[in-house]
Amino acid sequence: MLDDKVLASISSAESRKARRIGLRGVERINTPLFLQPCRWVHTFGMKTPLSVLYINNGGEVVKIQELKKNRLPLPVVKARCVLEADADAPRRWNLHVGDVVEIRFAQDARVAS
Repeated sequence: MLDDKVLASISSAESRKARRIGLRGVERINTPLFLQPCRWVHTFGMKTPLSVLYINNGGEVVKIQELKKNRLPLPVVKARCVLEADADAPRRWNLHVGDVVEIRFAQDARVAS
């Protein structure tokens, strides 16, 4: 949420295995993926560019990266979770570093595999 606006419905990678896989192999990112705990991601095996929002415990966006395929960025020490989304998502949502977001889950929106 930003100013009480719902920005997107998301899924969550619940298991260690699901967090390791992330959005790898997905042709088109329709649903952003929430990873917690997480401080860094890679894009090996990705089929599309990715926007990564690094979020701290308070919900503040501490870094936004646009990553091409087959990249390994440095960990973001201040981050406690990550939201992986399509490359245009931060612009569409008008999100910037310093914005505070609230992550809410529906019961069936979690990825457990």
